[in-house]
Amino acid sequence: MIAETPLPPTDVLQPYLWPFGIALIVTMVIMPLVRSVAVAGQIYDVPDAGLKPHERPIPYLGGLGMYVGWAAALLWATQTFPASRSLLLVVLAGGTVMMLTGLVDDIWDLRPRTKLLLELVAAAILFFGGVGDQVAAVFLSYLGLAVPDWLVSVASAGLTVFILLGAGNATNLIDGLDGLCSGVIGIISIGFLVIASHLAIWGFSSTGDPVRMTVAVALFGACIAFLRYNFNPAQMFMGDAGSLLLGYNAAALILLFAERDKPRWFIGALMVFALPVFDTALAIGRRWLNGRPLFVGDRSHFYDQLRQRGYSVRQTVLISYALALLYAAAGCLVLFVRGRYALLIFGGVVAATATAVIANGMLRRETDARSTSG
Repeated sequence: MIAETPLPPTDVLQPYLWPFGIALIVTMVIMPLVRSVAVAGQIYDVPDAGLKPHERPIPYLGGLGMYVGWAAALLWATQTFPASRSLLLVVLAGGTVMMLTGLVDDIWDLRPRTKLLLELVAAAILFFGGVGDQVAAVFLSYLGLAVPDWLVSVASAGLTVFILLGAGNATNLIDGLDGLCSGVIGIISIGFLVIASHLAIWGFSSTGDPVRMTVAVALFGACIAFLRYNFNPAQMFMGDAGSLLLGYNAAALILLFAERDKPRWFIGALMVFALPVFDTALAIGRRWLNGRPLFVGDRSHFYDQLRQRGYSVRQTVLISYALALLYAAAGCLVLFVRGRYALLIFGGVVAATATAVIANGMLRRETDARSTSG
């Protein structure tokens, strides 16, 4: 039930300083140890002439360090918010599967089918644990459509898998420059936190609010702590263990905002996460235009194109932070409008992004781009 009188923001936010501090401090303290393990085990990301343009081998395992801080924050919250314990443990269990999947892939290279299977396990943990099990009802109930419960469950299961795989891979794809992924997801976590805080201030859900708030602040704390070691010039990389964990957190939060009859919370969360989605769509679209395999890596991401236009790594990353902030602000804006207007804002953001991409020649065929630049 929504409260008639909002709670004081300081009263809502104060309890979550602890999980934020735990994630921040634990991640920052453990990172040198994790780096030493990576160096001792020769677990490096070795540069090449293609997808890895960094100048020297960089230790992996940053994702493991972020996981330890993030997990410590969630475990603390399970003791502090007993009514939300089961949901918090569900999120923690799924995140553990995703991180371990990425970690094994970083060290030994998993086969794509095995990796996909493990990601599906994480999605199943969320769905059967009550995260995303009603996501299809967000718009069905809002539109007044009478749909059997079994069909809602089937559609919700499919959407949960799609959102988890999409967010995990989008986050993985944006992890292409020093400090890019950790900083962008840190900004995105602030957007999620604003939405979660708004719902908590108005007493939207006594059980769900601590989960959304805790996951958002833990994600923010872990990202900011890791950025200390990952900003250009990077001392560590997060690897797939980190990018899959961060993408999983984004997916879990998007699904946690999927409340029946409240499409604007869900739309807002999607818009907050728009930059990784935009980058993935741009890369796939450019590959399709140029007749290349859609899911084979290349340097067609928006940040690669900024680098090709002469921007330094730091300049490109800072531009990306600004874009992430704009998308997050647009997502938070829908908190204050009706559902139909939220859809209009969403459509406007998509249209503005597409216009900017086309106007800046980011979706041209490579032959067209070469002839124009020549």
